[in-house]
Amino acid sequence: MAAADPPTMRAAVVTRYGPPEAVQVRQVPKPVPAAGELLIRVHAATVNRTDCGELNPRVFGRLVFGLRRPRRTTFGFDVAGVVEAVGAGVTAFRPGDRVFGMCPYRRNGAQADYVVVPETAPLALIPAGLGFAQAVVCEGAYYANSGLQQFDVGPAHSILVYGASGAIGSAAVQLAKARGAHVTAVVATRHLDLARSLGADRVIDYTADEFRRLDARFDFVFEAVGKTSYFRWRRLLKPGGRFMATDIGPWGHYLPLLLASALTKTHRVTVPLPRRGSAPAFVAFMRARLAASQFHAPIDRTYPLEAIADAYRYVMSGQKAGIVVIDVAGSDG
Repeated sequence: MAAADPPTMRAAVVTRYGPPEAVQVRQVPKPVPAAGELLIRVHAATVNRTDCGELNPRVFGRLVFGLRRPRRTTFGFDVAGVVEAVGAGVTAFRPGDRVFGMCPYRRNGAQADYVVVPETAPLALIPAGLGFAQAVVCEGAYYANSGLQQFDVGPAHSILVYGASGAIGSAAVQLAKARGAHVTAVVATRHLDLARSLGADRVIDYTADEFRRLDARFDFVFEAVGKTSYFRWRRLLKPGGRFMATDIGPWGHYLPLLLASALTKTHRVTVPLPRRGSAPAFVAFMRARLAASQFHAPIDRTYPLEAIADAYRYVMSGQKAGIVVIDVAGSDG
């Protein structure tokens, strides 16, 4: 009797750097969990700035992701799904558990029907009553929370979040408010209602005269989209105030400022790089917030896995608000 063909699955496969068309949904072998690993049936994933940066990285990015081609063939940082099987020795999770969290970036990610992750990966149980699409919230919040921790934001502080409608910016508004800070959110006209819904104390349209005339002084400015100059914000910082950007900025102009800030140890200009090993504690923190209905990531659009190239194209347009979800399983069930 002929041996049965090994089981396969759909995956968004990337074999070269390039435009969204470089992401192709193919049938690939279904992974099998080894000792200490979990096999997760993916229900929801996301496409975010991190994925787009990995698909078409700058020179510095290629030092991380691979010089000539991506080191991994399937992207996807955020994951929400159901544990289907566990390898030998796994005790933290069992088949049937609904889980969410983050995939290790050095391994294949969640833009596929199944993903294998170590038991020690940053994962937690999805709170009861929360859908899979509402649980893929970690990527933006991870960087936002790291930035607020570096700032040590507290009740006595004022913070301006520029780009407060994106995944990082919308998370920064909510988490800064939870820390008791006074938050000013700057967004495009179409996102004013969204920013208000996040709890910002003041919401400003960046195309309006109010923004151009802004003369308030802030303890912190969090530039959550990496599209403007530090010198544009310097006048809005209090003496000793600090600036943070989530990108190196247009033409990389933040790099000299970041280097000077690090060398002088002033930390006036910085980026929200999470501390090594901080991810598991962060996911546990997010689970508590989600369970208490104290955080939500606005969902801009949802795409089926077959249309994932369209999702990349939309995220690369720079027009998204909140998160873009990939409905891998075909429903939120």
